Amino acid sequence: MNHDDRTMRRIGLWGAPTSGKTSFLAALNIAVTQSSEEWTIFGVDDPSVDFLVDSTTTLTHERRFPPATEALSELSWILMSETEVEIGTRRRKETKKIPLELHLDVLDAPGRVFGHKPKTDAHQSQLEGLGFDDEDEGMDGAGGGSELDEEKLIDNLADCDGIVYLFDPIREREKGDAFQYFQRTLALLAKRSLEGRRLINGRLPHHFAVCITKFDEPRVYQTAKARGYITFDPDDKHMFPKVHPDNAENLFEDLCQVASAREAALVHGSIKRYFRPERVRYFATSAVGFYLAPRTVRFRASDYQNVVPDGGEGYRIRGDIHPINVLEPLLWLGRQLSSETGR
Repeated sequence: MNHDDRTMRRIGLWGAPTSGKTSFLAALNIAVTQSSEEWTIFGVDDPSVDFLVDSTTTLTHERRFPPATEALSELSWILMSETEVEIGTRRRKETKKIPLELHLDVLDAPGRVFGHKPKTDAHQSQLEGLGFDDEDEGMDGAGGGSELDEEKLIDNLADCDGIVYLFDPIREREKGDAFQYFQRTLALLAKRSLEGRRLINGRLPHHFAVCITKFDEPRVYQTAKARGYITFDPDDKHMFPKVHPDNAENLFEDLCQVASAREAALVHGSIKRYFRPERVRYFATSAVGFYLAPRTVRFRASDYQNVVPDGGEGYRIRGDIHPINVLEPLLWLGRQLSSETGR
């Protein structure tokens, strides 16, 4: 294999508090294992390997979600497969298989960094706008947290070829603060791209996969069902509900309309304004998927909730993990970027 044929692309992850970033990453190893396509995933260092092993065990064996992040950490994995690209001239093209390597880099910040600081603190305002913590709202009393290098977080996204953006419709329905967390990161990312002369016709250069998380949650699933967006993959023996990517943006818009403050519509407008339309795609995702009763082969609409209260303040997972559209956004990004390289 010629080294020049190898395609290495960097993918970043962006999401507001409770958007499901840690759960998304935890489900990635399971999604790779269950995929009908031949992908493999490797941690590039010991912390990344440990996260992959521990989080998979937490989801599958312990049937609970991974704990909140305790300290700023850098995690990195490589996804490997092959993809086909067209090469040659316009008149004479041929298809060629090339190795595809996606470098998934994540800076994971703890919830306490974002809490218990006065609103007048300008630095805290900047940090909150980044939205890089995760399932962390239960960390009351944790204090202010350590200093966080904002430049490092923005550098991480600015240097990526593709970005996975996680949008939590449940948080937005209850708190309506998606745009608050989105706008500053976008503004800083745009500034960095301008400084680096990476803008393309006034738009950001990144390929952008928008993931509507918690598709298995009743309020999200029922909205998709009521609007007629539900479809099924005939090759899926379990016949789990899905939303085709061609309809996922419509679901995003509909969920914005039922949010408490409807500011999520500004997120949608910003995506359309700052990213090239052919480089954006929407996905309805779930880290854990729908419930499938033991000895049951197919999805049952009468009993599908896989995440239920645990009797305290948390939640437990009832059954096996069947991630929905966790790997697919990364595959789409990888193929988009590879096709771009092959031209």
